[in-house]
Amino acid sequence: MTNQKSSQQPRVDAVMRDEERLDGRLHSDVLDEYGFFKDPELWTRDLALRVAAEMDLDELSDTHWRVIDQVRADYLDSGMLPVQPTLCHELDLDPDCIQRLFGGPIDVWRLAGLPNPGEEARTYMENQEAPEGQGTPQVPR
Repeated sequence: MTNQKSSQQPRVDAVMRDEERLDGRLHSDVLDEYGFFKDPELWTRDLALRVAAEMDLDELSDTHWRVIDQVRADYLDSGMLPVQPTLCHELDLDPDCIQRLFGGPIDVWRLAGLPNPGEEARTYMENQEAPEGQGTPQVPR
C-alpha cells in the first residue's frame, strides 16, 4: 500500500505554499472560470485575502469578516444566497451593507469561498452590483 496516490484533493495550505503552481494568482484547481471556489472545503481566510487583493480590496475589516462568515454559514447551512437586507439586519448593519462593503453580493460570495451559484443566481447577483463610477467599496474604520 505504499506509494499509492490518495484520491483526496490537496489541502489548501499545501496549495498555498506551492508558489510555482500559483504563479501569483489563485490556481485553477481552486477557482472556476468565474472566480468561484470549486470546493468550499478548500476555503481559508488566507485564500480570501488573496481573492480580496485580486479584487482591489485593500483590507478586510472585522465588519467584512462578519459578513463573509455569515454568508458562508448561511450557504453551508441552507445552500442558498441570504437575502441582503435580512443578512445586514441580522448583523446590525445598514440594509445596504453588502454594496457598501463589497460592491455587491457576487464579490462577498467569492470571498466566502462559495461555489458558482449557477447562471440564474449569478446574473441576479451581478445585477445587484454597485453601478460603475460609484467608487471603491468603503472600509469601516
